[in-house]
Amino acid sequence: MEFIKALPYIVGILATVGAGIKWLYGELKEEKKHYEELYQQKEIEVEKLKDKINQLKIKIIKLEASQRGASFDREEKK
Repeated sequence: MEFIKALPYIVGILATVGAGIKWLYGELKEEKKHYEELYQQKEIEVEKLKDKINQLKIKIIKLEASQRGASFDREEKK
């Protein structure tokens, strides 16, 4: 008899806990999506910076070679 009187309270508690878990799961999914988008943006930025670094390395090598009298821009005469 006591169980029947307590049943609405138990159901209410379970519903509240279930709704809390569902809400928390939804918030975590949104946060994960947000950080995945940020990660993808940073990956694009990193790739651009890597390309820029490679271009600058090539420029440095050409400058060093031109100081020594070599040239990569034209064929050497035999």
